[in-house]
Amino acid sequence: MKKLLLSAVFALTLCFAAKAQDETVTENPGEVKETKALTIDELKAQRAELVAMLKSEEFQKVLAKADALKAPKDAGIAGVDALAGMVTTMLTQLKENRQLIPQMYASVTGQTIDGLPTTEVKPLSPDQLMNFSKLCLSMGSNLLKSSKDLITLPGEIKSAGLMKGIKGLKSLMYIKSSIGALKQEISFNSKMINNLIATNKLAMAANTTK
Repeated sequence: MKKLLLSAVFALTLCFAAKAQDETVTENPGEVKETKALTIDELKAQRAELVAMLKSEEFQKVLAKADALKAPKDAGIAGVDALAGMVTTMLTQLKENRQLIPQMYASVTGQTIDGLPTTEVKPLSPDQLMNFSKLCLSMGSNLLKSSKDLITLPGEIKSAGLMKGIKGLKSLMYIKSSIGALKQEISFNSKMINNLIATNKLAMAANTTK
């Protein structure tokens, strides 16, 4: 019976290894590559697209999925536990900082995400905007590393024995789901903050020339 269970765990692990590429992150999702400087109108149009994405049912499901993920207990496999800990930290950081996007949006544009005028939001400095951008870049870099490590972890599970193997497989399923959700939210945050930084620079330049 034990051999059958061990074989089943190994089979699932191999299956997971084959599908692990599905969540591979090939580039830093926190890095936004703009080929040209955008005008105020182009930035406004881009923000409208990002707001529509934020409000979409699909993206809200991504956020809900991320919030519903529960970190598994340690499997006793060093590489698996380290990676699970890293993605858990990033999930927590994103959730704790999620309210910053609406605050930054209102500070720069003078409107809420819903397009309503606001005078109650404390203005944020360019340094505060840049610090959030740097956080997104750092998280994206960690996610890129995590994605690469994910591909190699099934080998550790296969050699860990039955009980650790079962726990390790559960952890890998959690990691895979986390990476998928993290990739999308980090990418969105980076695009929005990049837009707000560019918008703020143009607004400050316009005020300077008046």
